[in-house]
Amino acid sequence: MSSRQYPWDLREVPWSEFPEFTRGKLDGLVLLSWGIGPRDKLATRRQLRAQGLRPGGQDPVALLYFRCRRACKQVFAELFLVDKAMPVRQMTPAKWAAIDRALAARRTCRECDEDTGIELPKAHRTCEPCRYRLGRLDTDDYLHDYVDGTPTYPVAA
Repeated sequence: MSSRQYPWDLREVPWSEFPEFTRGKLDGLVLLSWGIGPRDKLATRRQLRAQGLRPGGQDPVALLYFRCRRACKQVFAELFLVDKAMPVRQMTPAKWAAIDRALAARRTCRECDEDTGIELPKAHRTCEPCRYRLGRLDTDDYLHDYVDGTPTYPVAA
């Protein structure tokens, strides 16, 4: 007996008129190993998006199985038929305006209502001058270097 978890299996698949080798079935979907799926017929959500497509309401036809060595776990990615995918909907001006407002809210200080130009930390959404004024500076904030007058990093003379 082989040490492989999933045996090779010859079965009917929805993307081909001929039987193909698969790793069996999992949750009613065809299970494919890394590198054996046809790349011109099947794609993940991210691959569809990179092509300017979306699944368009279709259910996944297969699962791609691979091991993530960095996370030390098995990963299963849903695969969709590229032929049935639909084009991505275009962004309307109202959606663009909503996204601009949301990003501006991330950059705006809650104390002084100034747009800082950078995204503020999610925990407090206040700029460093306001945190200094309110006495809420963390020990790792770089503003401490200027409060004491003595920088914590070596200065070249």
